[in-house]
Amino acid sequence: MKRILLLSIFCIGLFFSCTDRDDNVNMVNIRIQNSTSLFFTEVRVTQNDTVYENIEAGKFSEYIEFEKAYPYTSLNILTDSTSFNYFPTEVSTDSLPIGFYTYEITLDEENQVGLNFRIDE
Repeated sequence: MKRILLLSIFCIGLFFSCTDRDDNVNMVNIRIQNSTSLFFTEVRVTQNDTVYENIEAGKFSEYIEFEKAYPYTSLNILTDSTSFNYFPTEVSTDSLPIGFYTYEITLDEENQVGLNFRIDE
């Protein structure tokens, strides 16, 4: 009987301690995905003057919260050997709703920066 009671208390405690990352979200959360072969020492989102640091090739940054953000934005990217700039061709006047998003950064054969915006689930 004691085992059933202890197991029940444990299960109830476990149930109430589990939270989803969406449960406490009250801002726009954006991370950077480095889909290049370069190490990014710094990625600056110029509109918000926010800096992501040390993003390895093929990896993600941590999420950073924004009060207001847009699907496409200007970026300044620094690597150990060079710097790149991205200026969006699409301009959106509608800011993003609260949630989780990824800016995926790519480089083509001519070292032109590409930005793919993605909604994270």
